[in-house]
Amino acid sequence: MYFPKDDFIGIEGVHHLAAGGETPFLKHHLAAVAQFATDKAGGMPGRERFFAARERVCIMLAQMLNVDAADVALVGSSSAGMIQVVSAYDWRSGDEVVTVDDEYPSGRYLFTWLARYGVTAVMPTYDPNPDNEVDAIVAAITPRTRLVYVSHVSTRTGRRIDLAPIAEAAHSVGAQLMVDATHSLGIVAVDASNIDFLVCSGYKWLLGSHLGILVWNRRLVHEFHPLVGWRSAKPGATPHDYAMHADAARAEVGNPNFVDVYILESALRYHTRIPIDVIEAHALHFGGLLRESFATTGAQLLTPTDARHRAGNICVATEQAAAIVKQAAAHNVLIWGDHDLRRIRVSVHAYVTPTDVEVAQAVITPLLAKN
Repeated sequence: MYFPKDDFIGIEGVHHLAAGGETPFLKHHLAAVAQFATDKAGGMPGRERFFAARERVCIMLAQMLNVDAADVALVGSSSAGMIQVVSAYDWRSGDEVVTVDDEYPSGRYLFTWLARYGVTAVMPTYDPNPDNEVDAIVAAITPRTRLVYVSHVSTRTGRRIDLAPIAEAAHSVGAQLMVDATHSLGIVAVDASNIDFLVCSGYKWLLGSHLGILVWNRRLVHEFHPLVGWRSAKPGATPHDYAMHADAARAEVGNPNFVDVYILESALRYHTRIPIDVIEAHALHFGGLLRESFATTGAQLLTPTDARHRAGNICVATEQAAAIVKQAAAHNVLIWGDHDLRRIRVSVHAYVTPTDVEVAQAVITPLLAKN
């Protein structure tokens, strides 16, 4: 069972294995954009429809994540969501934060930025064995730890990590866990019921556009006072008084990007056509075939063999990432790669067909052997 390639714009005659960077745009998103344009011209009733669309999106995301719809906020990006989480703490000298040293830059940079408050960023070294990585993160958590940040699926290696032991260790010392689900939500099942904060980008596996998702699990975290804007609160009795919203809308400092909200609603409705376990099985099977093919070249595979430690991305270390991406594109095979992370990323979403995989194997495997 697949998402028909004809449902997307621009991938006719192309083997699109670049979902980890950008997914193609669905044709029926154009109707969502048209509806936004119509509502934008509709005065106050149109604006009410903006917020009604936001509520519907929050409900659908909450169902996917096993949280309450009031726990979900829509922000500018996943990085903006991280900033809102970090801004909510009353940081004290001697506090510690924990993440691994190859985590997504937004989280690492934020934790380093906290040094101005006397906060120490503890960063265990990346380990190619995800179980060892979990052990290292858990070992780094101390009574001084206040926040742990980890990607469910790594942007650099494609590994999927077991979040339960990390959440348990963090909660045992009164710390919180912030999870980046950008490379898991929409391709594998994600249960956020025992996660304090979750962020995600809408433009990858969810098939949306550039919008961020922030989950504040109000059942686990009772106090959350992020940076505030007009949208975060209701006015008080005097000009300098305000009362923050009781739900996650307090993290939305201004208007959500409503055109992206309309597109995400369209994407989520489309996504439900195939159960997530079927999408996951598809990605793991064909991703496994790609990994096996790439391994024959002797290249350094960053993504684990074990399916329980993978999702949709297969990552290979190489100093020639840009060249391989360009050479693959010359054969109509679209993948992702960059010099900074020194890897290529080959991604399997539900619109990737067996033929796409066969062509990708035939094109990319010799390039890896050559480079």
